[in-house]
Amino acid sequence: MRSENGTLARASKVKLPDLFSEAIKDADNLASRYDSPLATGESMDSRSVFLRAALALAMAAVDKVLHEAISKRFAYVAADGSLDKIVQIELSKAYRIAQAARVRTGKGGKVRRRPGHDIKAEVLTEIYRDSYLSARRIQEISAICGKSQIFKLYAAHLTKPGKKARSAQPLRERWSRMYTRRNQIVHECDIMRQAKPRKARFDTVDGRRFKRDIAFIKNFGQFLAVTLD
Repeated sequence: MRSENGTLARASKVKLPDLFSEAIKDADNLASRYDSPLATGESMDSRSVFLRAALALAMAAVDKVLHEAISKRFAYVAADGSLDKIVQIELSKAYRIAQAARVRTGKGGKVRRRPGHDIKAEVLTEIYRDSYLSARRIQEISAICGKSQIFKLYAAHLTKPGKKARSAQPLRERWSRMYTRRNQIVHECDIMRQAKPRKARFDTVDGRRFKRDIAFIKNFGQFLAVTLD
């Protein structure tokens, strides 16, 4: 993880389920505000902002789990080449790190800076800047962390004993739909696209559907946190 001042925290020590539980709290709080006594006197349009924000934050909590899963395994995915698939350092930055490692410091110039930490810091900067929330990226990151076909694994997790195995496809499609809506909220303020707009029109918020979607995101995020920890 990164602290507020940008320094690297001891990511290898963090437990992903604990991290997700903390990250999802704001989403839970916002979703609960939708039906709270303080909000029921407001119009549905005014209250819908709580569910929009809750959906976006719930997705962000899942993204955080994926970022930290890579950080926890940094040495392994760097060594086996998996890291090359998701991030690349500019040659100029790599050269500056290599040059800095040649400069001796400390008393008598006996200390030489080891470049490994600087390389890791630069790579993690790129990783944290990216989003892994599309279904394809979730599967890619999970596979890098040793868990291939993550939606199939989730389908098996949801299948009750003695029942027919659930299909992964509906789960993947549902996630993709929610991810599309998340992007619309985050990047377009949930305003619908129109050929010749005269007035901004917001997409509708179905309270029941949004709450079901947020619960789905939360359950899937918890599964990812446990599986990728």
